[in-house]
Amino acid sequence: MKLIEVYTTNSFAEEIGGGNPAAVVLEADALSEETMQIIARKIGYSETAFVLKSSIADLRVRYFTPVREVDLCGHATIAVFSLLRDLNIIESGQYKLETVHDVLHIEIGADSVMMELSKPRFFEYADPVEVADSLNIEVRDLVSEYLPQFVSTGLKDLIIPVRSKAVLDHLKPDFDKIIELSKQYNAEGYHVFSLDQGKVTAYTRNFAPSLGIMEEAATGTASGALAAYLYKCGLLRREKLNSIVFVQGEVFGRPSVIRASIDTAEDSIRSIYVGGNIMDTKKKYVETE
Repeated sequence: MKLIEVYTTNSFAEEIGGGNPAAVVLEADALSEETMQIIARKIGYSETAFVLKSSIADLRVRYFTPVREVDLCGHATIAVFSLLRDLNIIESGQYKLETVHDVLHIEIGADSVMMELSKPRFFEYADPVEVADSLNIEVRDLVSEYLPQFVSTGLKDLIIPVRSKAVLDHLKPDFDKIIELSKQYNAEGYHVFSLDQGKVTAYTRNFAPSLGIMEEAATGTASGALAAYLYKCGLLRREKLNSIVFVQGEVFGRPSVIRASIDTAEDSIRSIYVGGNIMDTKKKYVETE
């Protein structure tokens, strides 16, 4: 039996009790994939990040849900680099992160971390009738002008616009149907949003039951996909591209604030960053066999 040191923290938190819990294991090179999965399952958070050495970047990270490994996780990445800064292992500045498919840029500030996401990829549209049925709402509750579409900035999610925050807040999804549709399109889950006309760009909810996550308090990669979708649909004013704000997790008492920015060239997206900070970091130990 071996004890593994694990840090837990809340990413995208701007108040105590907010944010999305993430776990981080530093210096994880000696751990097997099986051990990583055991640790992630025992921790039980939506994602646990394992920090490894890299020959092509400043470090490499692997991400595990309680069910399986995923290619990328936004809130766990924010947790990794914020933690390394807070432990004085690295300083503020620019770094490179090796993931499964990309080498991504990270910008560390004194009170926030911004991570580059993969270039957006736009996939097929989903049938609004099928989507509404899986969310237990009427088709008229969706925004008919903009169809639900699968988008990826690291993970493939179905981006779904609903007509109001009231609709969003009262969703009672059929998780079996979400799993079925997600598997059909090789996607991770749903990212549902309602636009806002105030200081917040949109309110969001994320459902990924196929990953063992019924609902997540903050989702970095899906937030990037949403930013790309909004830009593609002409729903972001140019002067707001560097001040996008999404709020997630309110419905179950974990309000999270995800900040995003889009850099464009000749009306095409050149890069997307999402970021925030962490709060309430703790250290614990997990037993492995």
